[in-house]
Amino acid sequence: MDRSNMEHFKDMLFKQGRDVEKTINNMKVNKSGEQDKFSNNELSSYDNHPAELGSEVYLTTMNNALRVHQEHILKEIHDALDRIEKGTYGKCAFCGDEISYERLEALPYARLCIKCEESKEVTPRVLDNERPVEELIWDAPFGRKYLNRREDDEHEGMDYFNDLMKYGSADSPQDLGGYHDYEEFYTNEIDQQGIVDDMDRVTNDEYKRQLPD
Repeated sequence: MDRSNMEHFKDMLFKQGRDVEKTINNMKVNKSGEQDKFSNNELSSYDNHPAELGSEVYLTTMNNALRVHQEHILKEIHDALDRIEKGTYGKCAFCGDEISYERLEALPYARLCIKCEESKEVTPRVLDNERPVEELIWDAPFGRKYLNRREDDEHEGMDYFNDLMKYGSADSPQDLGGYHDYEEFYTNEIDQQGIVDDMDRVTNDEYKRQLPD
């Protein structure tokens, strides 16, 4: 790459870097993507329906992701300026070929040529390695106890849920399908808590009556 082109892209990088820094500073001043004393900070959200806080959580995480993205672009710009100083700017980091002028004009901090960028392979193994580590200890969801690693049949997920819901929720009785009160809805008739098979329904008195005299 000749010197005039190098200076052209250097000026582009400086200009984009200033724009990105301005955007990041504005986001910090406006506290975009941050949770501070003005954010919703109830002592407990246990009694709230998740949808009530869904919009706030979504906007906070979205703004945080946008700021992280801008910070990533700023790092790429700084790395590209370093490559200019070292004399390696404009060369593909994979194959070593020259990155086309058109690609650098559109993305001056590009590390790869268009061929290497398009040929990057994403295999199932790579995707598995990128999964959150929390998934290693996650158990089966409610009502699917037959997939639990522990295979416990004593108290399934929905039993825990219904035990908690007896203390109330954001739903009122009229929202629960015609029931008049919480006690009527959250009973064993909805989900036979603690009952694994029909034998568990037999009471001690019923069992004793079946014994021979």
